[in-house]
Amino acid sequence: MSGKVVDARGQPMQGVVVVADNTMIYDTNALGTTGSDGTYRIDVSSPAGTWHASATHKVQYNSRSYTFDLDPNDDAVFAGNEGAVRNFTWKLSGKRPDLGFYGGFVAVYVDQLLDPADPEQPITSDDIELTLTPNGKLVDGSDGAPITKKLVRTPDGDAVEDVPVGRYTVTARYAQAGKAVRPMQVRIKDTGDYANSVTADFEVLVTTRHQILLNAQLPTP
Repeated sequence: MSGKVVDARGQPMQGVVVVADNTMIYDTNALGTTGSDGTYRIDVSSPAGTWHASATHKVQYNSRSYTFDLDPNDDAVFAGNEGAVRNFTWKLSGKRPDLGFYGGFVAVYVDQLLDPADPEQPITSDDIELTLTPNGKLVDGSDGAPITKKLVRTPDGDAVEDVPVGRYTVTARYAQAGKAVRPMQVRIKDTGDYANSVTADFEVLVTTRHQILLNAQLPTP
């Protein structure tokens, strides 16, 4: 198995670990590491069977350690006696071959049950809109762009999905259809005081999945 690993700008990546996993024999795999030109080569001639390729990249960013799954040009298994070319790209966002996204998610928890300006109306998370403004370069050294999206329901809670990992300054608004938009206050989940904005880094949920957890509230009129 051979191939090349590049970042989102097409530049070769050195030191990336590529894994060929034998799908027929438990816990049997072969490893390779990319050179300065981003290429690698792994012997998959033995043991016999079919193989699946994957690659991960570890990086230090803002004094934190992150690991990323890289995007394969072809995620299909292949026969070891035939070999295969598997190229990989480090994508900060977009759909993964399996479930989910390469980007992280920003989940928001609201402790208020009712709108303080209208105590008969519950607060609906679908009407909460976040703006995430990059604070410095993204994790791959590229320039990010502000993201403004409403929350959607996900298995991880009400969140903005597929956000490239970086440091962000976050603001929130309550944007109900047919009503005036109102600013909300935010904080890191269960940490500190509410404010008009908060600057946050992604935390590691599981090895290659990343999250920011926030609280939001409507100020009392």
